[in-house]
Amino acid sequence: MNVEEVNIRPPIWLIAMQELVASFTGKRGLFVTVVFILIWTLLLFYPIRFSAEAMHNPDSASMMMSLLGLVGLEPLKNWLLAEFAIYWIVALFLFPASSLLMATDQMITERNRGGLRFLTLRCSRGQIFFGRFAGHLLIQTCFIVITLVITYLLLLFNGADLWLEGLQIMPLLLINLVIVVCPFIALMSLLSVVMNSVRMASLMAVIILLLGGLIVNYAASYLPFLSTLNYWIPGTQVVQMAQSTPSIALLSSWSPIMQTVGFLVLGYGLFKRQSI
Repeated sequence: MNVEEVNIRPPIWLIAMQELVASFTGKRGLFVTVVFILIWTLLLFYPIRFSAEAMHNPDSASMMMSLLGLVGLEPLKNWLLAEFAIYWIVALFLFPASSLLMATDQMITERNRGGLRFLTLRCSRGQIFFGRFAGHLLIQTCFIVITLVITYLLLLFNGADLWLEGLQIMPLLLINLVIVVCPFIALMSLLSVVMNSVRMASLMAVIILLLGGLIVNYAASYLPFLSTLNYWIPGTQVVQMAQSTPSIALLSSWSPIMQTVGFLVLGYGLFKRQSI
């Protein structure tokens, strides 16, 4: 290992770990963490548990399948593990939302206070930028692992005979969900460079995610080539993933990976030229 590798790798890891620790000890991070845990506890032990029990029960299974068919989630009936089937749907929509909420202020407050200027004396801008992204990705990964373990315990509580199948599907779920949250965290990395306030960064993220598709589709009605911009809106593949199994969903992972790389490259390019 050369000197250059020694100087580059530890700061990125330390910055990532600093973000991870701050999320569980800082006031704002601790508040969001507590809210997240409460929400997931309620979801796991009420909607997910009751839905899974309904799918297991022959008397209510047909009604449950009819409800899933009405919302376009009929493929869930092919899942062997009802608990993870319901978890899959909830997690695909909730984790992107939580990643946006927790990754909003990656650099804005610290830049406004002059903390980034001090930090650049000890590490490069690339280490700061990618270290913060990696840290927030670690945070979401920890949350995903925690909820997967709780769901697995719920599976064992309802019927321990499927313990091996549960262990086999957990890595697939983890990989898919980590890939899904990546572009949302990367988008906030970009917005934390562009915006000067956390509130404006959050507002811009909402506009991009909720109104971006409508704006792009309207513009594409006049200029059809603009429809390709839909590929750059995070979450466009989530509905398709919800209607398939985790192994099939991996086939569409190219979209969030492309978005993540694009947002990070653009964000880092702007951050290198930004005055702090």
